[in-house]
Amino acid sequence: MIQVSGLTKIFEDGNKAIDDLSLEVKQGEILALLGPNGAGKTTAIRVLTTLSGFDEGEVEVAGHNVDREPEAVRCTIGLVAQQTGVDYFLTGRENLVLQGHMYRMKKADIEQRIKELATYFELDSALDRQVMTYSGGMRRKLDIATALIHRPKLLFLDEPTLGLDIKSRQNLWQYIDKLNKEQDLTILLTTHYLEEADHLSHRVAIINQGKIQVVDTPENLKNAIHGDSVILNFDSESPAVGEFTYALHEDPDVNDVVWQNDSLHVYVDNGGVAVPKFVRLAEENGLVINSLSLAHPTLDDVFLKYTGTTLDEAVEEEGDEWWHQWAGKGGGGGGKWQKNWEQWQDKLEETGSDEDKADWQQQWQQWQGNDDGSQSKPTDGTANVDSNKQPQSASQNKGK
Repeated sequence: MIQVSGLTKIFEDGNKAIDDLSLEVKQGEILALLGPNGAGKTTAIRVLTTLSGFDEGEVEVAGHNVDREPEAVRCTIGLVAQQTGVDYFLTGRENLVLQGHMYRMKKADIEQRIKELATYFELDSALDRQVMTYSGGMRRKLDIATALIHRPKLLFLDEPTLGLDIKSRQNLWQYIDKLNKEQDLTILLTTHYLEEADHLSHRVAIINQGKIQVVDTPENLKNAIHGDSVILNFDSESPAVGEFTYALHEDPDVNDVVWQNDSLHVYVDNGGVAVPKFVRLAEENGLVINSLSLAHPTLDDVFLKYTGTTLDEAVEEEGDEWWHQWAGKGGGGGGKWQKNWEQWQDKLEETGSDEDKADWQQQWQQWQGNDDGSQSKPTDGTANVDSNKQPQSASQNKGK
């Protein structure tokens, strides 16, 4: 479904974001692309989805060359970016209709597809409400639904559960898994939740400094780190720590030793035998072990091996949601609007009751008509927009 060979992308400042990258994604599989901040994940997705050019290599998506047949590629893929692509002032139905028109679908096909997707994602009762009243999980489901409106063969999910609570995240996992199994949809996803990659993906690819370091199933990657993982944290920084680490390197039962910030990760064949020995060795060196944990290797250990850091510390910077970007621009600097929005968000996430939504909607309408006089209450449910500022076209946003 995806064939990438020798892909290289160099920015104008000379930064090589992607360096001779090669990757294959098979039909019907879920592949998780993991990597630290700046590793090249998002840049790779932008190239694969025709949103950015590249300097060298061959890239084929769904049987089409992205350089020579970009329109054909766009017709066969769906993209859910980190920042939501839905319009908060439109209803869920209006968002789906708009997306269908962008793909030049017939009206009857759009209506039929909306029924299918609304039922599938359990959005029937919310379709005719403004998206601003949706919870975070509902917005993300609508986001994915808009990407599926034209029945793509391949779906790109860039941090699909970023910012969601645990329950909403796990709920969304079920939909992603069903889409893959029931509709044979090929999915490439990026995530900083390792349990997400472990639970969903058939294979995991770890990218670092623009290069794919390893590609395999989650189980094979974990099994490649033999034995157990022992993590030690010491009470203080002492020269004896160096002697302790050196002694571990000399121990024939130790497979690998990796420092990660203040934690020492030691990989051994048998943790039950190794732990008492490590405790004695620490005492002999006058070290106090602050904490010690023993576990089988996880994907985080795999990530640490190939990138030198854990994924918890390599989280992509979250892009500002549109309301944070908009707050402070025109009409009151975001003051009451932003406070009301945040209060509503907290209430909705906690209870999700219709009463809370109605209460916040009333505050919202009052603000639209009463905040510092710069906003007027719309009669059609849309926001006032500066007519002199036109949105950029897709071509204006493309990289070189």
